[in-house]
Amino acid sequence: MPLHLACPAPLLAQGFVTHEECPAHLPALRVLLRRQRWDEFAMLPWDDAAKAALIDQQFDAQHRHYAGAHPEVLFLVLLDQEHERVAGRIYLAADEAGDIRLLDILLSPEDRCTGLGTALIGALLDQAAADGRRVLLEVAKGNPAAGLYRRLGFHAVGDTGIGWHMAWTAAPVRAWKAHRPLSMPIP
Repeated sequence: MPLHLACPAPLLAQGFVTHEECPAHLPALRVLLRRQRWDEFAMLPWDDAAKAALIDQQFDAQHRHYAGAHPEVLFLVLLDQEHERVAGRIYLAADEAGDIRLLDILLSPEDRCTGLGTALIGALLDQAAADGRRVLLEVAKGNPAAGLYRRLGFHAVGDTGIGWHMAWTAAPVRAWKAHRPLSMPIP
């Protein structure tokens, strides 16, 4: 089953759309990653150009790794049409077992904690449930997104020492609920 993710209706209503990544998006995505990672490199005794070059190399290496390590990948960008800017990215992969891997989600600083990430991941979980697939991800232990993933129903299935492997599986529909009389309350 091919990977796909439609932009959720609440984001469309706010003027956002998702598009498959193309070469024209790469400069803005590099800037987005630089903004995300800049503080980590502040202590290095390098000039800003050297720091930017290193982060750009990491962007390119990450992109090559994702494309080469997974049989099917979907690189999506989140575009803010009103302000004509890249607001974020979400990278997905399918694995041999049919699971969906959330490889990366990154939002611009001004778009974090606004519900955009929750809406994107929620749409992914809805699609995975409809397709009967699990969603897997890795998250660093210090990453605030780990709390979001837990609230969305992910649970830790492995500990790497610095992070967790997490999985989400749709709750099974109990047959008796699906065939209950309309007047019967749902427990």
